[in-house]
Amino acid sequence: MPNRKASAHRPLPPAIAQRLATTLRATRENAAMTQEATASAAGVSVQMIRRLEAGTANPTLGTLHAVAGALDTNMVVLLQSTV
Repeated sequence: MPNRKASAHRPLPPAIAQRLATTLRATRENAAMTQEATASAAGVSVQMIRRLEAGTANPTLGTLHAVAGALDTNMVVLLQSTV
């Protein structure tokens, strides 16, 4: 087996990151939750929520799953408008 160094996952293309950001913020606001409450419920930092909503984060599926759960929705809803 070749000795390979694991690489970081590739960043989201900017257009997709921005659509995810818009959908996430709208979903959070519709749930009447603050960024702080969302972060606490998802078990992530407030900075991560802010970066997601700014379209500058490179989230893992685990992070998206946690944030979606905190907003009482699922990843499909958050990603639906990005494809």
